[in-house]
Amino acid sequence: MELLPADLLLELTARHLEPHRRYHDLRHVADLLIRGRGLGLSREQVMAIWFHDAVYDVPPDRNEERSAELCLRRLTTAGYDLTVCERVAQMVLDTAGHVPTIDESDLVIDLDLAPLADPWASFAANAELLREECHMVSDADWERGRREFLAGMLDRDRIFVTEWGAGLEAAARANLERALAGTP
Repeated sequence: MELLPADLLLELTARHLEPHRRYHDLRHVADLLIRGRGLGLSREQVMAIWFHDAVYDVPPDRNEERSAELCLRRLTTAGYDLTVCERVAQMVLDTAGHVPTIDESDLVIDLDLAPLADPWASFAANAELLREECHMVSDADWERGRREFLAGMLDRDRIFVTEWGAGLEAAARANLERALAGTP
């Protein structure tokens, strides 16, 4: 069976082109797929990348859960084996807390977090896009949530869980510390 049927790929593309998206858009999917080239991504991991932000509403309280539900429905309807559908949906769910519960989630999560290690200008530009995406969230709530996320990532023993991601750890930590310090 092909990776994704054309109609489903078009639906996912349209979802990632929704006008309210600034960061969680088609560029984000492309970025993950490009970063994943040469890493031996499985068919299921590629599907999870496509589905992991398929539903993106603000505030983003249940987006991964709703994306996983969509994933399960669409892949089942498209005729994929239920075990494949469930595995892809679990990878999507694992992107919520950035903690893998199944082996294949680890690389999907690391790819999703990889922009944390980008050069500072790109990291800062992504932060601006995320803020634009969440423009209806008050400044106080935004700053509180942002600081919680940044500090939470820094509190982890390891941000990245794969050998590939380990090479990004130092740069990501430097960016997170700089962002928390408010250093331009």
